Amino acid sequence: QAGFATAYLIFIAANVGSITDGRAGRALIIYACVPILSLLVQFRDMKKLSPFSLVADVANLMGLSCVIFQDFEYYTHSDSIKMVDFTGLVYVTSVCIYSLEGVGLILPLESSCANREGFPKLLKQVILGITTLMAFFGTCGYIAFGDGTVSPISLNLQGESAAFVQLALCLAIYLTYPIMMFPVSDVLEDLFLSEQRKPPRSYCPSRTFRLGIVLATATVAYTIPNFGKFLELVGASICTLLGFILPCTFHIKVFGRSEMKTWEYCLDVCIILFGAFFGAIGTIEAIMKLMEADEVVAEIADGTREL
Repeated sequence: QAGFATAYLIFIAANVGSITDGRAGRALIIYACVPILSLLVQFRDMKKLSPFSLVADVANLMGLSCVIFQDFEYYTHSDSIKMVDFTGLVYVTSVCIYSLEGVGLILPLESSCANREGFPKLLKQVILGITTLMAFFGTCGYIAFGDGTVSPISLNLQGESAAFVQLALCLAIYLTYPIMMFPVSDVLEDLFLSEQRKPPRSYCPSRTFRLGIVLATATVAYTIPNFGKFLELVGASICTLLGFILPCTFHIKVFGRSEMKTWEYCLDVCIILFGAFFGAIGTIEAIMKLMEADEVVAEIADGTREL
């Protein structure tokens, strides 16, 4: 979850840097986000974050709608659109697996629901809708900008509406940060703070600790400027663990080999092996890419290159 929140700050830094034509440095942008985020992560009831989530959803919908519109408006390249390109298979798979970023919020959301019995059906509908949107959104972006597509896609936008779209997406991401960090703060407090140093007995250590977590994510975001490569790293490592390895491992541990059918056990083992293999390959590739220079994204972000 902390890795996902870090990616949000990288996204904000890239887009605000593009809007200001590089006049605002990455350090200034990222650390300027810290004060308000440090206040928002202090909430201990997810229901209190619902107004911020609503604003984030509206801003996100507006931004994504404008991106789709510009995808069709700025179809000006002459690149050959490839239906399949296996050279980018690991990267695409890693980024897709990154969409499992919200898996850690499922249980907190269910516990906050007024009607918990209807949550599974709602979850399926949401996953189906998001999957469809992601496939459509990614396809339109690639068709519109071709080989010149950069990550995040908002850096490709042009015209007067580009700044509005980037600000809307940044607002949506910014207000999603405290929601994403909600389980992180609780888990880390349980690990590092004693009962005497946690609310309601004491508030100062907890608040300071949560401030430190926000500062840590900001520092990591500052050291890794490329949004797409960071998504690949998190998707190949953390998300592979969350989405493939741990669920199957827990399934085997809870039910045991004796209570499982043979095909269920074999399926779990195969998924674990696939996750471990892909996680190793994807993580190595992502680290190698992070060590490479990324001049194109840097030029777009600071305004020295036009698309």
